Amino acid sequence: MSLDFTVPVATTNERTARSPMERLARAAGARFERLGGWNVAVAYGADAALETARISDTVGFCDRSALAKLDIQADPEVLSELVSRVAGGITLELGRASRAPEGATWWCPITPSRLLVLSEPTSGWDVRAAVDGAAADAAGRLLTVADVSCGLAALTLAGPGSNELLARFCAIDVRPAVTPVAAFRPGSVARTPGYLLREGEERLLLLVGWALGAYLWEVVADAAASLGGGPVGSEALGVAAGGVGAGAGAGAPLAGDAGAGVGEGSANA
Repeated sequence: MSLDFTVPVATTNERTARSPMERLARAAGARFERLGGWNVAVAYGADAALETARISDTVGFCDRSALAKLDIQADPEVLSELVSRVAGGITLELGRASRAPEGATWWCPITPSRLLVLSEPTSGWDVRAAVDGAAADAAGRLLTVADVSCGLAALTLAGPGSNELLARFCAIDVRPAVTPVAAFRPGSVARTPGYLLREGEERLLLLVGWALGAYLWEVVADAAASLGGGPVGSEALGVAAGGVGAGAGAGAPLAGDAGAGVGEGSANA
């Protein structure tokens, strides 16, 4: 069963989706470009070296709310079969996100029967098409696919100070021995229910409810300023061309009929 009715969708370029953090990003000097139907903050000001230095020397934070997000629920066996087919045979493990070799999409188990899928906005509709194709083949078996792209706001912390920055407002233990790369943790983020994904050694992705996106930005910005950090755009973070996670490229081809008849989607602010 699909829950498309819960998300405003456009099949043309006439609408642009906007992050709940856009107003604050704009006030901080963000330059925006339209990517995958979303208004994305790609840079701040004219000094790209400043953003690069934040990521390499201190800490930067980047609005990632434009990520395409799917919430899939099914019996564990059905869920495993769907992911294996769509994502090139990967297996699911609680507490750990997975992706296909050279893939750009994270498959994050929340429970044995529930999964959060994260893709870049430029590839999200291909992922959705592949998932829908696999779900159609599972007709008669209980399976729900909900697009929650406008249900979860997202922010990445990047740089050597990312762990220290997180500790200023979140009690999730991100020591490498406890939360290694690809670890996925539900928990309290800035005193609100959320999720944490370690995308890389010095890179943490936070997700909270959409209505709390601006609040999360304000909490992170205040804490980052005391560490010499600040906002960075998707260009500095290296995700403008697609690829969720450190070093990811545009993504490996998906199994199934990905992209067939898929238009560009967006939601109004």
